Amino acid sequence: MIEHKINPKAIAAMTAFLEALGVDLKKLGMEKTPYRVAEAYTAFFSGLQESPDTQWGELIKTSSNGLVAVRNLRFYSICEHHLLPFFGTVQIAYYPHNGQIAGFGHFADVVSVLTRRPQLQERLTSQICDSINAGVHAEGVLVIVQATHLCLTMRNSTALDSDIITAVSSGRLKEGTEQYMEAWKLLTRKDSDE
Repeated sequence: MIEHKINPKAIAAMTAFLEALGVDLKKLGMEKTPYRVAEAYTAFFSGLQESPDTQWGELIKTSSNGLVAVRNLRFYSICEHHLLPFFGTVQIAYYPHNGQIAGFGHFADVVSVLTRRPQLQERLTSQICDSINAGVHAEGVLVIVQATHLCLTMRNSTALDSDIITAVSSGRLKEGTEQYMEAWKLLTRKDSDE
């Protein structure tokens, strides 16, 4: 696990926040909670110090120009509106340019960097697509993100089983094309459908 330096201002701010809400830290035995929260959020937001575009490494030359899919990349992030978690999966399909592909782990690294910062699911989906375009020079990209948002489910009893789906595409996989539909089916099919 990566060690992150905890800013004393974050600890003081969390102490002030909890006390402003009427939490008696000493009485409840929560004196260390501000430190723990500051430590956790320092890790949760560590992606702010990294660029997803530096995660790609050297591309691999192949003879394949067919559709490549990376499915079910699991993630956790923090919604910037309420600072509560949202979590789910990322599905990615792309057409390589001139047979140039990236190692599969690089896709997970990009998702990791982008989810370790305050996020909106819609922005996350676009940022993943943009990074793939920049890093792999893909001829077409489709990114689908499906997530559960605790800011919705914890605050609304009718939304307990809800999930949010966002999609962004580019190039040969632009929405409305036959290739888009092929990639969408590939990325959204359940294993039991195979």
